[in-house]
Amino acid sequence: MPKAMNQPLSQQQRHRRALRGAARFMFYVSCFMFLLSLPGCQLWNNWLEFCKWKDDKYVPPRHAMVNPNVEQGAMRDMPKGESLPQVTVFKITVPVGTLSANDKVWQQLNEDVLDSKTSVLLAQNGLRAGGAPLARWPAVSKLIDVPGAATEQFLCQTNGRSSLSVVTRPNVTEQIVVSIDRDLQQQGRTFEKCDNGFRLSMRGFRGKPDLLIQLEPVVTMGTIAVVRSAQELGVTRSAYSTEESFPDLRMAASILPDHFFAVAAADPKNNRFSIGSLWLAETGHAPQTETILVFVPTPPPPAAAK
Repeated sequence: MPKAMNQPLSQQQRHRRALRGAARFMFYVSCFMFLLSLPGCQLWNNWLEFCKWKDDKYVPPRHAMVNPNVEQGAMRDMPKGESLPQVTVFKITVPVGTLSANDKVWQQLNEDVLDSKTSVLLAQNGLRAGGAPLARWPAVSKLIDVPGAATEQFLCQTNGRSSLSVVTRPNVTEQIVVSIDRDLQQQGRTFEKCDNGFRLSMRGFRGKPDLLIQLEPVVTMGTIAVVRSAQELGVTRSAYSTEESFPDLRMAASILPDHFFAVAAADPKNNRFSIGSLWLAETGHAPQTETILVFVPTPPPPAAAK
C-alpha cells in the first residue's frame, strides 16, 4: 500500500528542512544588504526613482548650499549669447609695510566678503583679503601711492569653467613653504625652480550682476622641453609642467560690478615662510617689497556685449 501523505516527518528530515529555510533566509538578507550598499550606483538610483510614487506635489529635496566653489558646480553655466566673465587685475608693488602695516588702508576694506573660517585660516597663512566699492579706491590709492610703487595691469577672461594662472613671484630658485591646513596641522614643503601664483576662476550668478572670484595658491614647478630635429617623426617640440596647489586656502568672494577685491600679505617681515610672504612679498634682498592684487569686474565693450 502507498504511504500516507500526512505521515509525520522524521527528526532528520525536519532538521534538513530547517537548514534549507535558514539558508534561504540568509540569502535574502544578503541580497537586501547588497542593495542597501549601492546608494551611489546610478542604476540603483534610477530603480529607486522608478519605484517612487508619482505625485504631482512631489518636489525633489534640495541640498544645502555650501561655500561657492567652481568645482562643486554652485554657479551656473554661461548661457549662449551672454558675455564671458572678465576682470582687470592690478598687480601693485610697494615697499614692505606700505599696506601690511597700515591699518588705515584696511579700514577702507570689508574683510567680511569672505566667510570667517576662511579669513582666520588665511591670516594663519600670512594672507589678508577684503573688498570695497570702487568709490573708495581713491582714498586707498593715496595711502599706498608712495615712492617706489609700481603697477602692472592686465585683463583676464574665462568661459566660466576654466581657470587662469596669475603669477605673482616667478623664477623662484628655492623656497621652504610652511602652511597650515583646515585641521590646524602645520606642513613644511620645499620647492625648487618654480613660480608662485594663484589659480583664478570666475563665474556669474543667474539673474544677478555679481561675479564670483575664486583664488587658490599654486606652485608651478620646472618645465621639461622635448625637442627633436625636423627629420625625425613624432613630436618635435613639447613642454610639461607640474603644479601643486593649496586647496584649503581657496578663497571665494562675490563682487558687485562697482566693487573691487584685494589680496595682500599680512605680515611679510615677521612671517617669512608663510604663503602670504612667499607669494606676495620679496624680503630676501633689497629693496624689500610687497605686492597687492586688486581684481575689478570689467564689463565687455558695447560691441562685444551684443
